[in-house]
Amino acid sequence: MSEEKKEEMVPVTAEYEVVDQVDDQAIVELMTGQTIQDYVYSFKQGGRVVEGLTLAGINEAANRRGGIQVEEMKYEELEHSWIATVKAVDTITGSSRWGAYEQPKMNGSRSDPFAFTKAVHKAQRNAIKQLLPVPVIREVLNFYLNRKVGGGNTQQQPQPQQSSDNITNAQKAAFAIANQLSEPLEKASISKEDLWNYIKRKYSVESRNDMSEQQWTQLAAELKAAETAPKLFDELCNRIKQLTTANEESEVPTVKESDETETYNESETEQGETNSAKF
Repeated sequence: MSEEKKEEMVPVTAEYEVVDQVDDQAIVELMTGQTIQDYVYSFKQGGRVVEGLTLAGINEAANRRGGIQVEEMKYEELEHSWIATVKAVDTITGSSRWGAYEQPKMNGSRSDPFAFTKAVHKAQRNAIKQLLPVPVIREVLNFYLNRKVGGGNTQQQPQPQQSSDNITNAQKAAFAIANQLSEPLEKASISKEDLWNYIKRKYSVESRNDMSEQQWTQLAAELKAAETAPKLFDELCNRIKQLTTANEESEVPTVKESDETETYNESETEQGETNSAKF
C-alpha cells in the first residue's frame, strides 16, 4: 500500500497524465449524467505493465470497503486555477488522510466549466485512495480487468501507518517536486531561499517541522500543478516575486538560508524529523 501511496504523491509523468485524462472524462460523465466507462487503467511503460484504479474505481472500492467519509473540504480560487484540499476519515479504524489537487481553469485554449468540480473530485480521490486496504484495491482492480479474484496478493493485509510517516511521505512529495522545479525557478530569477520564504509566509511557519500533513499535501499539489502547466508555473513565480518584493519594501528581515536551505532528497527529508530542523 505504501508503494501505491508513494506513486500517487509523486507519479511517473506518463502515468500521471493518463490517469488525469481518464479521471477528467469520468468527472464530466458524472456531471452530465452519462455512464462512467473506465474504473481501471492499464498500459505499458518502460517494459512493465502499469495498472491502477481511476477515480471511479477508487470510489467503487471505497463503497465496497465502507466506513470512509469525507469530513472536511477547503478550496481556494487563484487567477488561473482552483486548489481543493480534502480530509477523508476511516470511521472503522479512526485513520484520516489529506488529499489535494490544483486544477487549471483552462482546458487547452478554452475555459473549462468543470474546473472547480475536477479539483474537488481529484482531491477526494487522492485522500480516499490512501485509506483503501490493499485487498479491496486488488479485488476491484482484478474484477474490472476480468482477472481471477483471490490471488496471493489479495490476502496481503495493510500495515497500519503512523501519522508521522504520512507527513514524511507528504514532505518527500513536496521536496521531490521542488527539486524538479529548481532549475526552471532559477531561470525565472527565483532562488531556493525565495521559494522557502514564500512557503514559510504562506503557511505561517518557521520550520518544516511546523507544517502539518494538510499543508504538505496542499504544497505538493501546488508545486505539481506548476510543474505540469506553464501558466500555473508563471502564476507561482508571480506570487513568489510579489512576496519577495513586499518583504524588501517593508524591510522585514527573512531567515538566511545559506546554511539552512535543504537539498531536495529523501534522506534529508527523513532527517527533518528533529525538533529544531529548518527548511
